Amino acid sequence: MKQAAMPEEITPGVLGTSEPGKEDRVQSTEIPDKRPYESIEGPARQRHERLVEQWKEIRKLHLAGAKVKDISEWTGTSRSTVYRYRELAEPPPRPVHGRKKSVLDPWVPFLVARWNEGCHNAKRLYYEIRDQGYSHSIDIVTKLLSDFRYTEEQGKKLRVPRAPKAKKGSIAGGSPTARNVAALFMRREEKLDEEQKQYLDRLCASDGALDDARRLTREFSKMVREHEGKKLDGWLTEATSSEAEVMRKFAAGLKKDLLAVRAGLTESWSTGPVEGFIHKIKLIKRQGYGRANLDLLRARALAT
Repeated sequence: MKQAAMPEEITPGVLGTSEPGKEDRVQSTEIPDKRPYESIEGPARQRHERLVEQWKEIRKLHLAGAKVKDISEWTGTSRSTVYRYRELAEPPPRPVHGRKKSVLDPWVPFLVARWNEGCHNAKRLYYEIRDQGYSHSIDIVTKLLSDFRYTEEQGKKLRVPRAPKAKKGSIAGGSPTARNVAALFMRREEKLDEEQKQYLDRLCASDGALDDARRLTREFSKMVREHEGKKLDGWLTEATSSEAEVMRKFAAGLKKDLLAVRAGLTESWSTGPVEGFIHKIKLIKRQGYGRANLDLLRARALAT
């Protein structure tokens, strides 16, 4: 029987909000915020504390056997939040927000240097960077210079922001994300440059699961490109016993519709030529706002 009310010993938290933009910027020595640090840090800390309390309530109810729908109603959160928080063994980490990018960033080193030389006139500096290609408002320059003044009033030294250093073993000056690595796994061997090959070799040598994932990904991509459906059974056997959990899950998903997968890897046919018509039918159906029965849909499809 569905419980009508929440147990008395559990009081659902309410996720509060603060003024817009408070969490967007943090104080920096190079380009500071005029507001005191506590005016930003305090509300952010309080928001995180509320989220932690919310997580505790969701976990408590989940472990007590409550349904997702009931937890959502009791705690005043969405079901997606309940699904996410109920699986977290640790409290949600506090998000870290960096300074937003600015259209002035390419000219900040020049402006800092000119400021340190003694030029504090916003209009003059605006004209100087405009000659260098800056095409935005003078108000942005004025705001940046006011931040410079605030920095000096606080007794801090104004310095040029330093570019972040690339991590060892990085590609193109930045540490690659999981998506970057997946894209490298999918790329044909002959299209990888020497740096990318060396990076993948080091990466796979450090982890057997990644090595398996790379090898199986390349083999499956080759099957797709060359229609080698006859090799599918052997590939599935290797993937099922692989150290890479993601490949085991992928193989399990393929087995659920094995005949269709095998046909896709063997036959040269595809729905490519009719995808445009499929999109057209779906668009007409949506435009009917639920009133597009088969006769009306057929008439509209023939008329357009």
